[in-house]
Amino acid sequence: MDTKLFPVILPYRQGWLAVGAGHEIYWSLSGNPEGIPVVWLHGGPGSASSMFHRRFFDPERFLIVQFDQRGCGKSRPAGSLISNQTLDLVADMEALRNMLGLKRWSVVGGSWGGALALAYAQRHSAALTHLVLRSPFLCSPQEIMQFMNHPPAACEPSWQQLMQQMPSAGSEDLLTYGHRVFCLEHDQARQASLALAWAHYESAMNAYPLPAPDVEMQQGEVMIPRYQIQCHYLANGCFVTREQLLAPEALSQLSLTLIHGEQDALCPLSNSHAICESAPLAHLIRVPGCGHELAIPPMQHALLGVIASWI
Repeated sequence: MDTKLFPVILPYRQGWLAVGAGHEIYWSLSGNPEGIPVVWLHGGPGSASSMFHRRFFDPERFLIVQFDQRGCGKSRPAGSLISNQTLDLVADMEALRNMLGLKRWSVVGGSWGGALALAYAQRHSAALTHLVLRSPFLCSPQEIMQFMNHPPAACEPSWQQLMQQMPSAGSEDLLTYGHRVFCLEHDQARQASLALAWAHYESAMNAYPLPAPDVEMQQGEVMIPRYQIQCHYLANGCFVTREQLLAPEALSQLSLTLIHGEQDALCPLSNSHAICESAPLAHLIRVPGCGHELAIPPMQHALLGVIASWI
């Protein structure tokens, strides 16, 4: 199985794009300036662009576009919730495409990035050459509830540690508590402690059915903006409905490929089946024995193969 990623490369151009309401989104270009344009949509909500993600593209053949969504990563101001909803992010993508002078581009999005890719496709399908969704999230109340309250048994210890962050006498559920602490209050010590526990739980869910990697997390303070954004989106149903993402009119003629681990604990395989029902030309690649994690050979092999097929 060929899972060799392309070498680590640095951006040849980067900057910030003002998109309104005080937001400036960080963007970067890597690879070949004359190459096939492709944009990678990071997950989360609340994550950021990554050097790892650009390694799925041959830098001699692709113009690799990345950006940090509002409030995320290097975008400014960090953790800002003002005018930060799904359609704002869709508009940012169009603003970035136009700023770069790209007539069309391919879009690759995983998890929450897959939901954002679908939201973009619903409004701008004519700008898409290829659409790849890896383990897409569909923002349904059931998915959010499953993530917040019903982990698989192997992830329950880290979930219990997260639950211990909550006041024992409180009546709030985890998401309501997280939204209050991260989005409505300003107790940095409590936010940092909660962010660290949340990150450990998220890591376990991402790795399932494999054990969570035994890595030392960043300081909790550094992760506060990530979970401010995540709680803001999840507590508001990600500002989009499953039905809106699956509206078939925009999806029916797209060149769409789905890659999904059969044991994904974060985004169920049924999400990709539902997308296929709205997009009859879609091709689904099921990855046996895998969950949500991208950084394992079978998932990498599947994604590398799809991208190689464009050339």
